Amino acid sequence: MRTSRQEWQLGLNIGDTLGLVIVLTLVNPILEEWYWRGFLLQKLHAKKCALWISSLFYSLYHGIVLLPLFELPFSLLSCIPVVAAGMIWGWMSSKYRSLCGSILSHAMADAGIMVLYFQIVL
Repeated sequence: MRTSRQEWQLGLNIGDTLGLVIVLTLVNPILEEWYWRGFLLQKLHAKKCALWISSLFYSLYHGIVLLPLFELPFSLLSCIPVVAAGMIWGWMSSKYRSLCGSILSHAMADAGIMVLYFQIVL
């Protein structure tokens, strides 16, 4: 894992940082839930393992996105909680036939990640 604090600092001004926080905590959860649970999970719904398939692809996508930030082993390891989150959000959206709960939960998870990032890096 890359450990240099300076490596993690993005060099953003306050406006850029605020924009990043808004995108990652408000826009990202809506877009990801719409695609992964609203579109892909529904397309696969006839298959018995639809929840697993959509969650694994969701995790793989995040693993690839994390590669520039982490070494390969950590990127792969980070996929485990992402699969779990994908399973939970997929279950929520299927059970309640709505993306509202999964979007809200996803936004809260992303906000938590942002808080950790700012506490560790800044």
